[in-house]
Amino acid sequence: MEWMKLLQSTLMLFAVVNPLSSIPIFLQLTHGMSPKVRHQAFKTAVVTSALILFLFILAGKWILIYFFQIELADLMAAGGLLLLIIAIDHLIFGALVKGVMSSEKHNGNRLGAVPIACPMLAGPGAMMTVFVIYSKQGFLIAASSIVAVIGITWVLLHFIDSIYRFLGEVVCLVLSKILCLFLAAIGIRLLMQGLSFYFK
Repeated sequence: MEWMKLLQSTLMLFAVVNPLSSIPIFLQLTHGMSPKVRHQAFKTAVVTSALILFLFILAGKWILIYFFQIELADLMAAGGLLLLIIAIDHLIFGALVKGVMSSEKHNGNRLGAVPIACPMLAGPGAMMTVFVIYSKQGFLIAASSIVAVIGITWVLLHFIDSIYRFLGEVVCLVLSKILCLFLAAIGIRLLMQGLSFYFK
């Protein structure tokens, strides 16, 4: 395994999943829950998001390329555009986040699965990203990136109250905006790589 490629892929996926920006949302969605129920929701979110991403790299090629007849260049262009839209929304508008926050609350397991796992952690952008990593770098690097990012996310969620108190709302917001800026750059690069296939 090439460690530099693994590091790049992990950072790329982490920027897409962006659990730091979601810490205030997670706290608000689970407000009023007992610590036991909250941790159950977070456990469900981590397991569900990992399963979704692994399922996508295992079956995504068959679903997208063979069933829908989509080329990798098409997927890279679409994924790049999607990441760019998500980054711009988080940086400027925040409409997607507000839509999630306005949804009604469910019990711990249901809340962990929807909306925390999907679409917040393992959303369309993350699915596209792991598939692109798998297509370009192979299964081992894609799987290792998922394990690393999901592991970091689990730690953040497990100590979410302490982390939020330590960093504060302003620091979490600034880190989130920086990650979104990186995400926009990644989206543009993927979009250009996808479009370059048709303009050789």
